[in-house]
This record gives sequence, structure tokens and C-alpha cells, in this order.
Amino acid sequence: MKACSIAAALTAALLFFPASAQATCRIFQHRDYGGSGYTLHNFERMKMVRGESLGCTTNGHGGGCESTIYNPSWNDHVSSFRVKDGCTLTLWQHVNQGGSRFRSNRSYRYVGDRWNDQASEALCMC
Repeated sequence: MKACSIAAALTAALLFFPASAQATCRIFQHRDYGGSGYTLHNFERMKMVRGESLGCTTNGHGGGCESTIYNPSWNDHVSSFRVKDGCTLTLWQHVNQGGSRFRSNRSYRYVGDRWNDQASEALCMC
């Protein structure tokens, strides 16, 4: 009986919050969504340098929490990305939101010659 109640509650939550379950941005190593890919969830930030990944921290964007992931293997390797409806991906040329910025709420099969293999930080907001 308890399992049915839990299942009903989970189903109701997914019906009430369907976008949050699918709210993601996905970066790709090559153009046309090729090569390795990495999925960032809502309020998830990737700094493409060495560091200790942080769990939930205050994000300063009106509530919620932000996770920071450090992954040096992605530094200067983003060539395309997909964003789900309601999400925006921001890329920075340098870590700590430095250098030029590329922000989009739509997917790009290729970020263009100017941005190809230039990103060192990414933030997904949905």
C-alpha cells in the first residue's frame, strides 16, 4: 500500500513539474552534436579547469542552489550545444565569467569559428 502512495506522489510531482525533470543544456566536443557530450542541469555550472567540485551553493539568482563542477578535460573543447525549452546556456571564454560571453536559449549545431574550442566556463539556467 505504501509503494502505491509513493508512486502516486512521484507521478503527481512529475505532472506538476514536468520541465524541471527535463531542464538541461548539453555541450558537445564537435560540431553537429558530435564527439563527447556533457549534460548540465538547471543552475549547474562547469568550470573547465582543475578544482574541487562544489555541491549546492547559494546562487544569488532569487533562490535555489547552484552546483559547480570542475572538469579540465572540457577546456577549449566545446563546438556545439543543445538547450531544452525554457533553458539558456552561457559560455565564457575564461573561468570566473571572464573574457567574452556567448549566451543562447536555442541549440547550435556549430558555435561558429569565433567560439569554436574557446569556452572555459558554462552555466545552464532553466
